[in-house]
Amino acid sequence: MEKTVIAIMTVIVVTKVLGFSRDISLSYFYGADGLTDAYLISTDIPTAFFSFVGMGIAASFIPIFTKIQETQGIGEARKFTSNVINMVLLVSTGIVVLILLFPQAIVKVFASGFEGETLKIAIDFTRIAALSIYFTALIYVFNGYLEVHKRFLPTVLAGLPLNLMMLFVIYLSSFTNIYVLSIGTLVAVVIQFLFLVPWIRKTGYRHSFKLAPKEKNLKKMMYLAIPVIIGVSADQINVLVDRTLASQIVEGGISALTYSHRIIFFIQAIFVTAVVTVMFPKISKLAVKKNMAELKHIVGKIITTVALIVIPAAVGIMIFSKQITELLFGRGAFEASEVALTSGALFFYAVGMLGFGLREVLVKVFYSLEDSKTPMISAFAAMFMNVVLNIVLSRFMGINGLALATSIATLFCTGLLYLSLVKKVGSMNTKRITLDILKAVIASTVMGFAAKSVYSLLVETSGEILALAGGIGTGILVYAIMLWLLQLSDIGYYKSRILALAKR
Repeated sequence: MEKTVIAIMTVIVVTKVLGFSRDISLSYFYGADGLTDAYLISTDIPTAFFSFVGMGIAASFIPIFTKIQETQGIGEARKFTSNVINMVLLVSTGIVVLILLFPQAIVKVFASGFEGETLKIAIDFTRIAALSIYFTALIYVFNGYLEVHKRFLPTVLAGLPLNLMMLFVIYLSSFTNIYVLSIGTLVAVVIQFLFLVPWIRKTGYRHSFKLAPKEKNLKKMMYLAIPVIIGVSADQINVLVDRTLASQIVEGGISALTYSHRIIFFIQAIFVTAVVTVMFPKISKLAVKKNMAELKHIVGKIITTVALIVIPAAVGIMIFSKQITELLFGRGAFEASEVALTSGALFFYAVGMLGFGLREVLVKVFYSLEDSKTPMISAFAAMFMNVVLNIVLSRFMGINGLALATSIATLFCTGLLYLSLVKKVGSMNTKRITLDILKAVIASTVMGFAAKSVYSLLVETSGEILALAGGIGTGILVYAIMLWLLQLSDIGYYKSRILALAKR
């Protein structure tokens, strides 16, 4: 299991580096202006529309599939998969038609500040991007299908052809036609799906076009998915409010939020997504077997591990937000004012990094327990907090206020989820988890001072990149020493696992 997590982390790092290269290329050739705002909105709209359905599928498919496989066999589980795909493609058709018929109204909902040429380009791009929904739908279902078959690597490897194609498209569009950017993005999503097909066939899956909307397992999945869909709608309202307010505050505001947000989720994808991807099917099996003791033990380990990784990463990003932004995006058409916008948002998104990471873990635990209502309630509570804070903080802090509002609301949501989980499954040894998190905060604070001090000493003589590398390297060393000195509760466990992995 640990080997699988490390392998997935490695692939995710490569994939995300390519993804960052894509964002860097976009910022280099186009900067952060009305055109990039239009393009990013056009890619967000299909994602936002389908995520209502897609997240519902992602949350409920694996638990239902696992139960069918355990009780009725793999044949029935594969029939269920075909039925899910047919229903999802039918729903996708309705979404595509809606976007194609009313593109201007939909763009205005997502970015009310768009006018003139920016609005026209956003509408054209959105029409093209709408067709990607079919392939995104297939990717959502088959990712879950492959993961339940323990084929974890193909689902993350699929990001490689996507990002490589996007790099080529961005470069090609820069000296041909801007519409190549949108058409190429659609082609890239198609390639991402086709990449999965050989692995899907190797599992023995063969598709049947028979649609049975009243089949009991499909109805059960839809029942579980409905609260997820409602909960995701709360998240999309947050995104909608963020984008709308950003489009009104400053041109390029949407791009700045997007770039900074992707830096945050680069860290989360490497450490949190890899762990959750591997653990979700295992936790689902434990839930089916009613083995709550082992489930709580594993979840407690995951929470502590995520906190130990994410907290120092958040502190590091906050300390070096300007330097990170300049290093990644500060060239080409990306001007100093755009660096300032992006680095400011990055700082305040980092405040909520622990919340972003632990929320994903806790939500998956509830889905494994076939409880999708609790995450829905928490998401709506956080949504109301986020919207109010967005409106208030953006007046005083601009787009920085939007990022801070998101961070505060996410931390609040995570707290609600944890308390609800304890109420549902019993004691999670909260005292030990809290003490470990507090130790990580103390260690990260000392790390931050050390990293900043080394950077300040080196920057005048060694330059920005070497000084940043020196600061980060020092920070990692100091953080490890501090955890050792503070006697983390599971330090013996982590030491033994590291030594065991080193010997393999």
